Amino acid sequence: MTSPVYLPADEFGGTSPPDLDLAADYLELKAAFSPVGQSYSGEVVEALEMGADEEFANVNEEMETREAVATGAVTRIGLRQRVLGRAYPFETDEPGRTISFLGETPDLGQAAYLVSLILSNLSTITPLLGSSELHPSKKDVKALREYFQYFATAALAAEVGGQAWSFGFPRPDGSGFLVKLSDIWSVLKDGAVSPHPSAPASPKDDKVDVFAWREHNDGLPGFLLAVGQVATGGDWKDKPIKSQVKDVFPKRWFDPLPVTEWVAYHVVPFARPDDAFRDDVLVLGNVLHRVRVPRRVLEAETLKGKGIAIEAFEQLQLAADWVEAYFRSARGQA
Repeated sequence: MTSPVYLPADEFGGTSPPDLDLAADYLELKAAFSPVGQSYSGEVVEALEMGADEEFANVNEEMETREAVATGAVTRIGLRQRVLGRAYPFETDEPGRTISFLGETPDLGQAAYLVSLILSNLSTITPLLGSSELHPSKKDVKALREYFQYFATAALAAEVGGQAWSFGFPRPDGSGFLVKLSDIWSVLKDGAVSPHPSAPASPKDDKVDVFAWREHNDGLPGFLLAVGQVATGGDWKDKPIKSQVKDVFPKRWFDPLPVTEWVAYHVVPFARPDDAFRDDVLVLGNVLHRVRVPRRVLEAETLKGKGIAIEAFEQLQLAADWVEAYFRSARGQA
């Protein structure tokens, strides 16, 4: 059958810098879908040649451009491999020509990466999977978004080295907003949940998806408290919560107010270019993305072994099982 992964040549022309992360994702998905579990850097060149809709006057220059995209994609893959270590479900040979899939039976870190890879390339975000028959169904997309919420909860627990709650709607325990908030604050004990009369009558999560804290043995305020927004859609950068957690959320739902500083986090499944990342952090607060979340998930597994409570952690194995079945089925169809 035709390759289920499509690399759009028109996104690699013009004067804009090429999206090397998109090209790297192309090679990763090709390897994961391949019956032999491998892709080759030259496939980027071939895809760009096939997708070109015009003849270029300077053929040598165009070939050099395509080769540069392929080389850049392999460089990005090498960076992901170096940063993520065993949480990365791919590896390359020494020249970087062959990308091999290692996630046939993914651990939780690799599963976090693969869920993120799929979410990053849904048809609403990139054309890589496009109208492919391997594109997840609406039901599966909903499940993947929920799984990523739970991976984000685990990642934020590891980020602070402590307990975490999955607060985003719908909550895994099915609780209501104020019930859940009161449950969390029965542990944190800094301020008191008491909604102002003007607060929304039927809030879902008021833009907060995860709470995570690292406690002090004295039980007093002034601890590390991370408050996260989990965003998986193409409009992820339009949902900053820095002002929300500083000026809105506490003043709506607490009296007296907590005095502990709330640290805003944004957790996304996307791979981000290095030169854009400073602005991501400037706008959104601390950012956990695809090349950070999987390592933190493995660290969270260690925390769980020490008895630290991480809500919905048991769902992560279900996500790993889903990913394993998805790619096994895809390899049979490719």
